[in-house]
Amino acid sequence: MTYIPLTRCAALASQARTANRPHRIVQPAVESAELAHRLLNLPVDERLTHVAALDDAVLLDVMVALDRHTGSAYELWRDTPSGFAVDVLGLTLDEELRAALDAVADPDARRIAARIPGIDNHTAAAVLLAWTALVSCPRPFGDGPRLAVSFAPYRSTSASVWRILARFIDNACLPGRLDLQRGGWWADALEGPQRIMAFAVWNTTPDSMGGLHQYVAIVADADRIADPDMRATMTFLADNAYGPSRLVALGGTTDEPEEWFSLYESCDRVISPAGAQ
Repeated sequence: MTYIPLTRCAALASQARTANRPHRIVQPAVESAELAHRLLNLPVDERLTHVAALDDAVLLDVMVALDRHTGSAYELWRDTPSGFAVDVLGLTLDEELRAALDAVADPDARRIAARIPGIDNHTAAAVLLAWTALVSCPRPFGDGPRLAVSFAPYRSTSASVWRILARFIDNACLPGRLDLQRGGWWADALEGPQRIMAFAVWNTTPDSMGGLHQYVAIVADADRIADPDMRATMTFLADNAYGPSRLVALGGTTDEPEEWFSLYESCDRVISPAGAQ
């Protein structure tokens, strides 16, 4: 993946986070808070159109207000991972990839399967990790942050996904501290209580994930996971997904879909490429 220039929205979100650091006292204007509230209640397409038309100073004030009240300067994209990928990360998406990403924001979907061939599989996983870690829960389920969990069949797959995530963090000035060796992404201590925002696992058992709640578990190359423990863990998380929690299986094959993911038929949403059976 090549270098992507810093987008307007990413730059303003970074400024909003800086303005709200604990040693600063910022009180957004009432008009900014009211505008933020109105924007959040607009349909996604209409909201993104309004955001694109706002002056930088106005949009910055809106992001400051949202960061203070929700804990996220990226809350304008709380229900549109594809919008987050385009406006904040600077990616160009086709319609199939947009559909796969936005399925994760569906409040009625807990188990999502998507067939995304090629390197887009790893890019989509990295986008969902960043989006999950940086926005709060979709309403009406809660306001607290979710935990992003990265699943992969091999260390090499996990390393690929996390290298893309690291590139996103660098290119878009995203907050936090990333440890590629240990597969962990921590919130910046200067921007509030330090907490884990995302972590990577492989070859794990259901028992080791028993205390996990309010999560989005993203499985890259799901069609290649043959390890019984990993499949059992995926099944465990899928059966326990509730509220804001999700299990997202991203596979790369386009034939014999029943074979690449054991939960395929029981998923709430299945996204397939055009022309796939």
